[in-house]
Amino acid sequence: MKSAIRFTIVQAGKFPFFAGIAMTVILILILVVVMVVVVIVVLNSYSIFFAMNVSDMVEERLLFRSPIWMNTAFADHGREVSIELNSGTFMPLTSAEGNQVKLGVNYTTLNGTFIGNPINAVMKVYAPNTTAIKSTSFPNGFTANRSGTQEIKTTIRGNSTQNVTAVVQFTDSTKTLPVSNPVQMRLNLTQGSSREATLVEEPEYEIAALPPP
Repeated sequence: MKSAIRFTIVQAGKFPFFAGIAMTVILILILVVVMVVVVIVVLNSYSIFFAMNVSDMVEERLLFRSPIWMNTAFADHGREVSIELNSGTFMPLTSAEGNQVKLGVNYTTLNGTFIGNPINAVMKVYAPNTTAIKSTSFPNGFTANRSGTQEIKTTIRGNSTQNVTAVVQFTDSTKTLPVSNPVQMRLNLTQGSSREATLVEEPEYEIAALPPP
């Protein structure tokens, strides 16, 4: 009886129908093995790429807080807007006490993302001995257009200085990052000047800083 059963199975494997079923089963098993291997490889790659321990997170935070990273990140600031002086006056006020410094600045927005967004401007006034005696900006900033003119002014009181140098530079809305080149103008009291624009090198640390003599 056992020999007959064994003979039947052997003979059945020789029929095309049973041979096709066997081949299909083998192909399915191979496909399953391949899929399992692919899943294992993908999972291992995912864990290697996204693995981050606590020390890695601390190092990353320290990197983004470091002065080196900050200097690199903001290295291109100061070139989004180009400015030039249009006019300037340093004259006594007629309706109040003090002498007013007033500068008109033409600007062109070079970075299109700034158009329609708020920015600001800082003007610092320096005495002949390079001491900063006044600083001013727009309380609420202004909206950057493609180009335009802004007038910035401040009043000096309690100071007999007859000659000053005013430096203007555009900044972001928070007045912490420069977005333009700085420009300066020397002014004499009771005299106005027009188009005496002098381009100065961009300050390294301070906005609207007086350049070295």
